Amino acid sequence: MLPSTEIGGCTIRAPVPPEFRRILTPEAMQFVAHLSRRYSHRVSELLERRREVQARYDAGQQPNFLPETKHIREGDWKVAPLPADLQDRRVEITGPTDRKMVINALNSGANVYMPDFEDSNCPTWRNLVEGQINLADAVRRTISLSAGGKTYRLNERVAVMLVRPRGWHLWEKHVYVDGAPIPGGIFDFALYFFHNAKELLARGSGPYFYLPKMQSHLECRLWNDIFVDSQRVLGIPNGTIKATCLIETLPAAFEMHEFLYELRDHSAGTI
Repeated sequence: MLPSTEIGGCTIRAPVPPEFRRILTPEAMQFVAHLSRRYSHRVSELLERRREVQARYDAGQQPNFLPETKHIREGDWKVAPLPADLQDRRVEITGPTDRKMVINALNSGANVYMPDFEDSNCPTWRNLVEGQINLADAVRRTISLSAGGKTYRLNERVAVMLVRPRGWHLWEKHVYVDGAPIPGGIFDFALYFFHNAKELLARGSGPYFYLPKMQSHLECRLWNDIFVDSQRVLGIPNGTIKATCLIETLPAAFEMHEFLYELRDHSAGTI
């Protein structure tokens, strides 16, 4: 049987060695539990909506632009301005969040590094928590690694980080709130934001994200609501978070205007 540990309203069904408690603090896990209680049911509803839409496609319906959002596609609106360190993104690099990768990616000379908790990361419990430890060290510029007779440290100039949490279809089955597993995206986002948002701002950057696998502007709306709530809880101005939406699904291609609109206070574009 897996060990079970109660921290901050969350039940962790996985080992929690001493080094993990730096990230899995009572305060951080209370924040995770808060977001899960408020928003997990909406994740489930949106996943059911995906199944319903797919059933219509399977029956012969063609994807198309939504008539109910025509006013957005034809309206006069703008997304909020971007901060200075997101103005130049001509070269971006991505990879998982192991310690050597984080250091080398930040030192690569790219404008942006996307630490990835999604496709390129095997979501083992150790990978997920150690990834959060590595990113917290990177934000504070204390990250280093000695391996193979070589020591890896950060250069003076490093890439800007846009963290990619897991998509809405993936659940974190090591962490339960009120007896149910929580969305993996909430777990990844909440821990990174809680531990690093204020430190990033103090260093002249901010909490920036890549949002994967979304199939509807309603899924963007959920992220936006989470952003607004999270900034309120931590006492950070609304609009501080910035996020780029990855267009990876056919339905998303018909809702790009709507994606931007839903996240307009927090949008860093689509790609």
